[in-house]
Amino acid sequence: MKSPGSVVQFTRCRNLEILRLYRKLIAQSKVVSMSDIIRTIADSPSSRFWVSEERAAIVISALIKGRPLPSMTRTKRRMYLEIYRRYRLLRPKCPGLTTLEIVSAIVNQPAPSFYLTPRTVGEFIYRMKKNRNGSKS
Repeated sequence: MKSPGSVVQFTRCRNLEILRLYRKLIAQSKVVSMSDIIRTIADSPSSRFWVSEERAAIVISALIKGRPLPSMTRTKRRMYLEIYRRYRLLRPKCPGLTTLEIVSAIVNQPAPSFYLTPRTVGEFIYRMKKNRNGSKS
């Protein structure tokens, strides 16, 4: 069960990671192309998989039982399939752990990307910049 505020903290951490990368890329760019920067962020490695341990465990448990993935974006599908791939590698090495324990360890590992579309990344950056300038959404 999620504790109150856990989603807010999770979202805040993800958004701060995106904002730090955005600022770094802006500082390194001689010519700023927002579409290129946003695409780069979306495809950049992330410190973790941005999904809750509980949700990932539910999806992975369904895959273990042979059920198809529920309807979701292609990006999310890629994320869950990567988590499942890692789960299949880790499961034999950790026979005493539950699916939730294994999946929790996996989602807290570095991820190959944010698994967000460039459009979503752009929306996050826009909202964060807007809020920083004194506006509240």
